[in-house]
Amino acid sequence: MTIEQRKLELITWITAIQSEDLLERIEDFRDNPNPEIPSTILELLHESSSAKLEDCVEHTSARELLGRK
Repeated sequence: MTIEQRKLELITWITAIQSEDLLERIEDFRDNPNPEIPSTILELLHESSSAKLEDCVEHTSARELLGRK
């Protein structure tokens, strides 16, 4: 698919959006298209996405995960 086709497909998709929240998120991206994400966070995200579910620890809060009260 060419870049022109991809742009047209995105335009078509955007015009059909009914969610105010989604439009705001798209506008935020437009205003700041290249947010710098620290490499450590990117590494953790990659590690997380490739982890086996049975090796994961279920938690409900950062305090619980860190064992703090």
